[in-house]
Amino acid sequence: MKGVSTIIATVLLLAITVLISLVVSTSFTQITKEQTSTVSTRTTQAVNCTSSDINVEAVYLDTGPSNQSRVTVRNSGQINENIVAAKMYNKTGIEAASITTYPAAIAKGSLTTLLFNISGSGGLNVTCSSFSQVIVSTECVTEVFDSTPKNC
Repeated sequence: MKGVSTIIATVLLLAITVLISLVVSTSFTQITKEQTSTVSTRTTQAVNCTSSDINVEAVYLDTGPSNQSRVTVRNSGQINENIVAAKMYNKTGIEAASITTYPAAIAKGSLTTLLFNISGSGGLNVTCSSFSQVIVSTECVTEVFDSTPKNC
């Protein structure tokens, strides 16, 4: 009887070892697949972003009856882009309200116009003398325009 107990113990030990190896192997395989997918996604985004570029071509402050500002943006990159945010500020940090809905698609080589409401409750928030900057961001790049607007 002592020989049978040793054989059963050996078989049980081998079965437990195989079971533990299987669990570890399955977990390792799953973690490896998840990491590979994450790295692949990040690599694709990085490669796409190397071909991305935008330029703020002009800013117009229309202080007449419309009290709107027009910001002309060119997609000078090699891929289609989505403008995800745009902000216009005056010198005291007050932000003009965006009229354009984001994200705004812009095909490669194309121009688009972003609109801002430059009037506030106490008058104009952004004027030629108080204009500070426009910041336009896509999924890959950010462009800052801090020159004088065209019609000032």
